Amino acid sequence: MKNLFKKLKSKQHLPLLLFVVSGLLNEFLLRGLTIGNIFYWKSTVASIAILISLSLIPLLMDNRKRSKRLIVMSFLLALLYAANYLYHKHFDSFISISLIKQIKFLNDMDASISTILDLRVLLFFIPPILFAISSKKLENMDYSNTIKKERTIKNLVGPVAIGAICLVSVLTSLTSTDYSRLVKQWNRPYLVQNLGMLSYTLSDLVKTAVEPSTVIAELDDKVVKEYVDELIDENIASKKENIEITENYKDIFKGRDVYIIHYESAQTFAMELEFKDGNVTPFLNKMADEGLTFNNFYPQHSVGTSSDTEFTFNTSLYPINNGTVFISHFDREYISLQHLLKDEGYYSVSMHGNNGDFWNRNIMHQTLGYDHFFSKNEYIIDEEIGLGLSDMSFFNQSVDKLKKLKEDKEKVVATLITLTNHFPFDDVEKYGEFDVGHLEGTTLGNYLKSYHYADKALESFVTRMDEEGLLDNAIIILYGDHHAQIPMSDYELLYNYNPLTKDYYTIEDEEYISIDGISSQKLRRTPFIIWSKDGALDMEIDTSMGMVDALPTIGNMLGIFNEYQLGNDIMNTNENLVIFPDGSWIDDKNYFSASLTSYYDYFNNIVPEDYSLLNKTKMAEEKLALSNEIISEDLIKSRREHKTYFPR
Repeated sequence: MKNLFKKLKSKQHLPLLLFVVSGLLNEFLLRGLTIGNIFYWKSTVASIAILISLSLIPLLMDNRKRSKRLIVMSFLLALLYAANYLYHKHFDSFISISLIKQIKFLNDMDASISTILDLRVLLFFIPPILFAISSKKLENMDYSNTIKKERTIKNLVGPVAIGAICLVSVLTSLTSTDYSRLVKQWNRPYLVQNLGMLSYTLSDLVKTAVEPSTVIAELDDKVVKEYVDELIDENIASKKENIEITENYKDIFKGRDVYIIHYESAQTFAMELEFKDGNVTPFLNKMADEGLTFNNFYPQHSVGTSSDTEFTFNTSLYPINNGTVFISHFDREYISLQHLLKDEGYYSVSMHGNNGDFWNRNIMHQTLGYDHFFSKNEYIIDEEIGLGLSDMSFFNQSVDKLKKLKEDKEKVVATLITLTNHFPFDDVEKYGEFDVGHLEGTTLGNYLKSYHYADKALESFVTRMDEEGLLDNAIIILYGDHHAQIPMSDYELLYNYNPLTKDYYTIEDEEYISIDGISSQKLRRTPFIIWSKDGALDMEIDTSMGMVDALPTIGNMLGIFNEYQLGNDIMNTNENLVIFPDGSWIDDKNYFSASLTSYYDYFNNIVPEDYSLLNKTKMAEEKLALSNEIISEDLIKSRREHKTYFPR
């Protein structure tokens, strides 16, 4: 071993050594700026093995060409790391080849992108620049002519041996969880943290090459059939049970018009905040007080953000683990809220002031069962805030469209997708006056101003709908689609401010609140409210629930049923496991962070794993795998065509 490292450090392999060091510096930098745990041995050793493997072809070349090829490769790797840093800053994840189809959406997010960019991205190009400078100095020293010219296979013996040792040491240390996540890729941060960016990228390339447009099958056909049969049987049994237990809620809203508000970046924590000018969301709070409110509602989106929440809310299936359903699986058959209500005589529309092809909505909304999609080209863009048409104008024009629609249609289900309260929250002068105190000038402060504006727009919508008589036999269902892009440091400012001293608690203070573990996950809760003018349901539900539970819960009240639903009717359960697409989960007692492989209690303490916790983690992985199979293999359509499909 000693001789091998001596060989590597010799002049013959100096370019290789510089190349490996350059790559490792960027690996450490990326981890430091994103997930932490900079010098974890397994990811470091795995990166060394892959960097040596990448250098093998240049090592067979002429000495001059060798250095040039390695420099080019070093800059390409720097670009990879820089792109992943920027992507993680916005999506809390890392880039997948399967997401390339989504690049076209960046044209509609210019403001967001300009905010995401920062000078730290230039740090990733320092190592290859230093490598290039060092190589230039070596050439000036006539390095190519002074070293021994070896063009035989012997030139590779030392590097290959070291690379092989590194690779074997990593492979023999992999756990079953590591292998599972390499295949499934539910949790990209976990892979980058434990195996390194290069290992993750390599596995992503392999997965994409093997199955470029679908999710890799994780279960064999026989197991899938058994799981799906069991799922349908359980759902049908649960439906019968609901009739006996939840009679107070069954069909309570059957036949009413349904207006669904997909509320952009709305988070629950902000509803609890009050400043000198009052509550951040006074009208939303009023709706919550008057309606059926779910206090522990969690979005379950992956990288598809808003499109993922639309999909999960309407189908009770999870987002796929590699890509976005709206982009890569739009041609499947799904049982959705829209399809189920259309079977009951409803006319279904969606409304959004953005481009119709954003997130492929033009196509996917047809797949979900919408009869018509009112997109940007059917609105007058008379006031723009943030990414496009203001919520105030959008709601006002939408009421006009809904009023006209109700003249021809007996029953209507409409989804209104808002836009203004979207990152980067930089149109502050258009939000109106709202004092956010010590948060003035921060991203969080601007978000709260934007949220306050969105609340006023929501109030104008409900008021006008009532004035037009559209709420007399209707319900409004409102849900926050996902959390906003708020730096954790801003949350620290919010929760560690001492109004008496006008200073901040530090980590040494007893009053200091750390924003990590379960506390960071709970901050991502979003509002979920079912409201009616007559106050038919006025209560709060504290049971933890996710987006996947929305359709079963609403369905029982509307008299519809989806036999493929993976969620639960929260009105019929006191315990529920909320599963996130990366394999994390939360219930009313614990939180499991898949990226950290740590379990937390509700006091934010790390707790040791036990059988019950491990069993819930296993259940989470099985449910995600089943959802992936239903989507990727188009099982709903397949079962219908083979007459094993249960009619709606």
